[in-house]
Amino acid sequence: MDRAQQLLRSLTKDARIVEIGPSFSPLAPKRDGWNTFVIDHAPRSELIEKYHDQTVDRIEEVDFVWTGGSIADAVPVDQHGTFDAFIASHVIEHTTDIVTFLRAAETLLRPDGVVILAVPDKRKCFDFYRSLTGTADAVAAFLEKRNRHTVRTHIDYALNMALKDNGTVGAWSGQDTRPAIPANPLTDEPQWLGAAQLPHYADAHAWVFVPASFNLMILELAQLGYIDLRVEDFLDRDATEFFVWLRKGRQRLAPDEIREQRTALMQRAIVELAEQVQQLPETSFVEMASAGALRDQLLKATYRTEALRTVLAALRASIGRFGLDRAKFKRLIGAASQKVPGNLSAAVQHKILLTEATKILDGITDSAVETDDRDPAVIDGAVLVAPLGAAQFGDPLLTAELERERQRARAVRMVLDAVLGSLRGRALDKKRFRDLVTQAAARTPNDGPESARHAVLSEESRRVLGLPVA
Repeated sequence: MDRAQQLLRSLTKDARIVEIGPSFSPLAPKRDGWNTFVIDHAPRSELIEKYHDQTVDRIEEVDFVWTGGSIADAVPVDQHGTFDAFIASHVIEHTTDIVTFLRAAETLLRPDGVVILAVPDKRKCFDFYRSLTGTADAVAAFLEKRNRHTVRTHIDYALNMALKDNGTVGAWSGQDTRPAIPANPLTDEPQWLGAAQLPHYADAHAWVFVPASFNLMILELAQLGYIDLRVEDFLDRDATEFFVWLRKGRQRLAPDEIREQRTALMQRAIVELAEQVQQLPETSFVEMASAGALRDQLLKATYRTEALRTVLAALRASIGRFGLDRAKFKRLIGAASQKVPGNLSAAVQHKILLTEATKILDGITDSAVETDDRDPAVIDGAVLVAPLGAAQFGDPLLTAELERERQRARAVRMVLDAVLGSLRGRALDKKRFRDLVTQAAARTPNDGPESARHAVLSEESRRVLGLPVA
C-alpha cells in the first residue's frame, strides 16, 4: 500500500472530497477518478507559473480559491456540510491559526466525515532542532485572529532549520545518523525580520509536532471547547511525517479521564523526542548523554538496593515463633510501596517490592533466576535510546560507584536468600542462616567492587539475628 492508499484507505472514489492546497502533488486527483474539489491559494494558471520547476501537469483545476479568512469561506455556503473527507497533506503546519483551520474542516464535513492529515514529524525533517508547539500557541493564535506569521515564528523557523547531506536533504528516516546542520547563517537575520513586515503572507512552518504532541493538542483543544473533533487513528511513519485521522465529536470524558489521557500523551511526547538521540553519531551521544544516563542508572541501582532492604526488613519483622505471618508481611510491603518516591526512576523500587514479595509468598526460596541488574530496561521497562555499559561512560567515579551499588544490592539479595533458605519448620534456623551467610562471604572477593558486599552481608545478617549494628 503506497502513501496515498494509506491516507485514503477509508474512502471510495464516489466519496465527496475537499483537498486543501495540493498544488503539484494531489493525493486524490480528479484524473484518477476521485470526486475531489480543490481549494488552493491561486487558480491553476498561477500555480503552474509558481511551480514551473515541478511536475506541473499534476496541478489540477482549482475549484475554490482561498484569499484569506477561514478556508470554509472560500466554499459556497450551500456546500457546507456536504463533504465526506477533508484532506490536507503538509498544509496544517503552514497555517497561521490552527483552530480556525480545524473549525473549517468541521464546517465543510458531513456529521460522519473524516479529516485526513499528513503532518511533518519534527524528528524527521528540517524542524529537527525546533521546540514543539501546542495548545497554548493554538489558543493564542486563535484569540489574536492571526492571519500572518509572527516575528518569532519567522526567526525560529529560519534560525533553527536544519538540513542533512551538505544542505541538500530536508526530510529523512528516524534512523538517519547523518548530522543535521543549521541551514541559514546568522547574517540572514534582516531577511527573517523583514518576512514578518511584508504586506502579504510569508510562508513558514508555524506548528511543530511529534505524533503524541499533536494528539495532545487535539484532545486539549476539544476539551476546552475550541474544536469538536477527536483523534480516530494515527500512523507514525518511518520517515518525514505521521498521518492523523480525525472525526467530528469530541470525547466525553470525566476530569480524571482527561488528566489520565493528558499525562500519558505528555509522557509519550517525551519518549518520542528522546528517540531523536538515535540520529546522533555514537561518539556524540556518549559524550553528551553519558553523565546524565549514568547518574540515572546509579539512582535506579540505589532504589534497587533500598527495595531489597525493605523486603528483607519486612520478612524479618514477619517471622515469629509460628513462622511467616503472611498477612503482616503483605501489610508491610503495601505500606512500603506507598512511601516509594513518585518519579520514573523509582519505578524499579515498586517492581522489586512486588516481585520479591510475590516470590516469598509463593514459597520460592531460590533467587538464582533474577533480572539482570545491569540492564535497567529489563528491570523496570524504562525506555533507553541505546544500550550503554558502564565502561562507555567518561566519569570513572560515577562508574565505580554504580558498580559498588550493584554489589550492595547483590549482597542484600544474598542475605534475603539465606533467610528464606533457613526457615526450618516454622522458625528461623539461625545456625543454618549463619552458615549460608558465611558461605556467601567466602565467595565474595576482598578487593575490587565486589568487596562492597562484605559490609552489607555483615550489617544485614546482624539485623536478622537481632544483634547490634555498628
